[in-house]
Amino acid sequence: MYLACISRYGKSSGLNSFGMMWCNGVMTAPAVLASTMATGELAAVGTFRRLGEFSFEAVVVASCALAFALNYAVFLNTSLNSALTQTICGNLKDVVVIVLGFNAFGGVAVNAVNACGVAVGLCASFRYATLKFKVR
Repeated sequence: MYLACISRYGKSSGLNSFGMMWCNGVMTAPAVLASTMATGELAAVGTFRRLGEFSFEAVVVASCALAFALNYAVFLNTSLNSALTQTICGNLKDVVVIVLGFNAFGGVAVNAVNACGVAVGLCASFRYATLKFKVR
């Protein structure tokens, strides 16, 4: 639904990807702020003992930059193509992440059970994507 809204409103509003991201951020900020206050996460951040350390701040800034880049890529891909294209790209990304994860991190034995589990998960993801767009 999120991707379909991005696609529809991106084309009808005339906003570019940055404008849509800004509107999305402005509209969701009150809900995010309310939920972080209600769950106590906002207070926990204020009392975090390493809050002022450079290494922590560098990791937070890098995390924010990566999140921005990912959101921009999703908004751009969805507004230029379609929600279906973004869903397929998401599934392909999952395949790449799984393959890289198996190769990059030690301690994971690639055997028939693991391969079957990954295959079942990917097939279910692809099937869900096809069913989701047939229902529309």
